[in-house]
Amino acid sequence: MNKTLKLNLLLKDATIHKVQFDKEWFFHLKDMADHLGEDLTAVESIHLPFTIDEEVVEAKCATLEDIERGRKVL
Repeated sequence: MNKTLKLNLLLKDATIHKVQFDKEWFFHLKDMADHLGEDLTAVESIHLPFTIDEEVVEAKCATLEDIERGRKVL
């Protein structure tokens, strides 16, 4: 069964890297896949810079809506 995603809970979760860009929240897809225990390779994504362990890296990320849409495809 799919976990229900709630924006306010995801924003509080320190294990999921996230960045706000153009007034929208984008979530690190690898972190979300680990959190959900699901394969999110079908999710449409973009690359944005994230600060992880004090290092800036470009990573695949997606909005909550993109993740939900990709999960329904699976």
